[in-house]
Amino acid sequence: MTTEVELKEIKTLLTDLTKTVEGMNALIAERLIGSVEPLPDEIEATKEYLAAKKNKTAELIPWKRPNAVTVEA
Repeated sequence: MTTEVELKEIKTLLTDLTKTVEGMNALIAERLIGSVEPLPDEIEATKEYLAAKKNKTAELIPWKRPNAVTVEA
């Protein structure tokens, strides 16, 4: 049987989780819906990418983390 202390801990965890999810939903809505206008350099970069994609000259370059360990097969 679940004790009262355990139930309180579960309630606290669920409350924290709810707050986290609500914050994530707000952030996603802000970014995806566009309540934050893109910066001028972001607009320019998007235009350049779309033009390169249309001309089939877009090149994806793998991102490398500094100080990353490379494992050779």
